[in-house]
Amino acid sequence: MKRLLFAGAAVAALAVAAPASAQTKTLKLLSSWDRSNYAALEGALVYQEQLKKLSGGKLVVDLKGPETVPPFQQIQPVSAGVFDMLWTHGVYHAGSKGLALVADAIEPDLDKRRSSGVFDFFDKYYQKHNKLTMIAMPIIGTHGYQIVLRDALSAEGDFKGRKIRCTQSYFGVVKALGGTPVVLPPAEVYSALEKGVVEGATWPAAGIYTMKWYEVAHYRVRPTFGTTNTPMLINMNAWGKLTAAEQKLLLDAGRETEKLMIKQGDVTLAKEEAELDKLGMKYAQLSPEKGAMVKRLWVTSLWELAEQCCADGAKELREIARKANLTN
Repeated sequence: MKRLLFAGAAVAALAVAAPASAQTKTLKLLSSWDRSNYAALEGALVYQEQLKKLSGGKLVVDLKGPETVPPFQQIQPVSAGVFDMLWTHGVYHAGSKGLALVADAIEPDLDKRRSSGVFDFFDKYYQKHNKLTMIAMPIIGTHGYQIVLRDALSAEGDFKGRKIRCTQSYFGVVKALGGTPVVLPPAEVYSALEKGVVEGATWPAAGIYTMKWYEVAHYRVRPTFGTTNTPMLINMNAWGKLTAAEQKLLLDAGRETEKLMIKQGDVTLAKEEAELDKLGMKYAQLSPEKGAMVKRLWVTSLWELAEQCCADGAKELREIARKANLTN
């Protein structure tokens, strides 16, 4: 009789506990960056907070970083459903139809990107090729990218003869300034700069402070160029399992993150720049002609790269963006 009573009590306890546990739904979010690069991770943290706030805690994301899966290998496990969501950059999966890399060549007008059809085109492209749907495409501030150097610019005012760490996005800019591109994952850059394996490195305008690159690179090249876009994607099967109300919450959190990050990115950069100034990190100013060349070449070389990786979508997307005066 006691066993029956205990069994009945256990069943009753489970019946009471089940609704409480069912109230919170957790989505596994894989990020290409961890807290050592806070500026790049910040948008994911903002999204995490916005989703929790808007859903009243009923929808949450569990963040996993590059220690779980290396940055350049992350799109496959998310497409396969091992993780539900992905916070990354398009160039990290350029070989897997990473069309989002070219968002960095599109003007940072959030409303126009959506009204023109640019956002929807990205979304449908990722659905077709990667079994992912796009939740949001936050723009991280308005200053985009920079290059840091161990030493000052050459006598010619460029990178002549130097090896510069970069991803494919920067190849055109680095070569035009006399440098040789070297592809390395973020975790290896500090050591490569320290040992002289590379003499410079490309990166978003913010982020080098928390990674302590100022210890091994002493110059920030100016001007900055482009915009930094980090898509938030979700596995289509995971998306299909959500209710319409839950899907709306994810999208609303994405829109809020977009609105916040285009401003917050500049705030984070300003704080970082002030700290780097205190630490004595100097500026290396390109000539007006070279600065203008970099900004122009950044856009054209990104569209060329997009056509190489995504020939079935790049030209059509560019025409949509051109009609909206979002790119050249």
